[in-house]
Amino acid sequence: MRVFTAHVNVARQKRRLIKAVRFYPLLVGAILAFAYLFGAFEERVDPLIARDTLITSLYIWVGVVPTLFIIAFVLLARATDKESQKITSERFKSAAANPFLLPSEKMHGYKLALITNRPPTLTGLTGDSYSSDDQAVCSEDDQHVPPVLDCECGFYAYKDYEEAKFELSLNPSAFLIDVDLFGLGLVYKRGYRAESQVVNQLLLPKRCMRCHLMPAQIFVADYQIGFGDSLWWRWQIRCTFCSRGVKEKNRMSIAEMKKALAIAQ
Repeated sequence: MRVFTAHVNVARQKRRLIKAVRFYPLLVGAILAFAYLFGAFEERVDPLIARDTLITSLYIWVGVVPTLFIIAFVLLARATDKESQKITSERFKSAAANPFLLPSEKMHGYKLALITNRPPTLTGLTGDSYSSDDQAVCSEDDQHVPPVLDCECGFYAYKDYEEAKFELSLNPSAFLIDVDLFGLGLVYKRGYRAESQVVNQLLLPKRCMRCHLMPAQIFVADYQIGFGDSLWWRWQIRCTFCSRGVKEKNRMSIAEMKKALAIAQ
């Protein structure tokens, strides 16, 4: 779909811009160090670069560059809204012609999930739990057979792996899973929404989810406090050092976790 491709391109540009913003403090530090070495903060008789030139350059960098970032974010936000409106318009137009029209391609994608509870369960970021082979249920209307066009029910998945991986960087407690979607399916602005879902693979991080340095080797569970002081179990995969002291009953090997979740890979 041309509109969907355009939206993915906008999302990709937004990801690149956010990554660039993350490097801005490092560049500022490097420029301040450079300015210090060339005498921007002290009076010198014969500086390599004129002090006024260095100070003016610093003002331009500190003032102009953040402004350019802000302008870029505003333009990307407008482009995102515009593409979203196009997608919504196209989606309703297609639905009017044939409400059971499926995407022409195989509905394969990626999504984020937490591993919670005992025994371990896959849980979406919205708080809904599901098994590795499951049928969607609408929590708002029991008369719905998801997905329904004017409702948010159904299983979602990103079509683009890089976009899913980027979202994972914003949700460090989650895991990335590979899924196939089946049944009635709809294309939405970032991927698919479908009637049923099969989890193919649990894509594990290479590094410990606690220290982010050592290789991830074992699953451990600990208590987390949710809304209303409610407690729930959260599973992480950690290195040997960060899993020290965890009781044996709160530990699982990678093979044991995949078996508990009924995921082959």
